Amino acid sequence: MRRLALVLLLAAAPARAADGAGAQVLEHKGRWESGYGAQFYNVVGRLRNTSGHELRYVKLRIEALDEHGNVVARTDTYNESAEALAVPDLNPRELLESGKVKPLPADAEERFRGSFLKEETPAFTDYRVKVIETPEVTPVKVTETPETPPMKANETPEAPPRSPSE
Repeated sequence: MRRLALVLLLAAAPARAADGAGAQVLEHKGRWESGYGAQFYNVVGRLRNTSGHELRYVKLRIEALDEHGNVVARTDTYNESAEALAVPDLNPRELLESGKVKPLPADAEERFRGSFLKEETPAFTDYRVKVIETPEVTPVKVTETPETPPMKANETPEAPPRSPSE
């Protein structure tokens, strides 16, 4: 009886969108394409930041599935503004620290894409897209300190101002 009550309770709970990670995939489509002498399965879609705050990026995983639903290939990709993070020759940490990856504002929508090369991918009949990483933009703490202008050559530092009692 308790199991039945638990099952009923879970069934009655509101279904939550696939945005537990802070982003929701709104739509996606996949199709075989060719270009540059190669064939590839290209998946394109749109996502939304549902976290309520800015995200540094949204990382997604696209999995190719065989007729039994088994994963036969996978590729990781990012939202459009952060695609450079997937480039093997670039250092993701440096890209993020340099500000070259634009954060995704709360409630903003953006495109994503990923692909599988036919010659490198076993046969598959379907695919799925999952959000796997959504780090929050951490605010930078600013501590106010008086700016001292740089000294010029042959210049000596000024003495601090004297108080009237001196």
